[in-house]
Amino acid sequence: MILLVGVEITTCLLIVKTKEMIVDFRRVQSHEPIMIEDNSIEVVSEFKYLGITFSDMPNWNTQVDNMVSKVKQRLYCISRLAGFGLDFDKQLWLFRTMVLSLIMYCGPVWLSSCGKGQVDRLNRYCRKFIEITGECIDHEILVHTTRIIASCGHPLSHYYHRTRRHYILPRMRTERFRNSFLPRSIKLLNVDL
Repeated sequence: MILLVGVEITTCLLIVKTKEMIVDFRRVQSHEPIMIEDNSIEVVSEFKYLGITFSDMPNWNTQVDNMVSKVKQRLYCISRLAGFGLDFDKQLWLFRTMVLSLIMYCGPVWLSSCGKGQVDRLNRYCRKFIEITGECIDHEILVHTTRIIASCGHPLSHYYHRTRRHYILPRMRTERFRNSFLPRSIKLLNVDL
């Protein structure tokens, strides 16, 4: 039984809005309900506090579901604006402010303990942004590549070997290297020649 000392100091406790969430990972769970002024406090399995959904289970499925639904809405807005001809810098700014800030909000609390499947779900929608602005990203790659080729002191400049017709792709043994910046930039340069 909880004694309400605050009642004497004119502090009001709304018993109807007060909730209890029990986080207990024992196999046998026995908990007595909390009683305040002969009213029992409602036990809930999920609780939203400061924008983060906590649950009584040791996973963040509900939080990731909430984030995915918000990210979908905001990516749709960005894709519609991209369809109207919004330039890449403004799309990138919108993505950083509307989507990444949402995902990274309180990231140390919930993102570090998410499972691989949950992180992959969030990454899938971050990759959607690349699909929306794919041509713009190719343009950015070409801009960076021409800067790299122009500066002889850049560490990647010696990888760009040109014959009369095209740039030579280096030998690629792994899929990770095939998807990296260097082969993609050389392929884009060869298309533009």
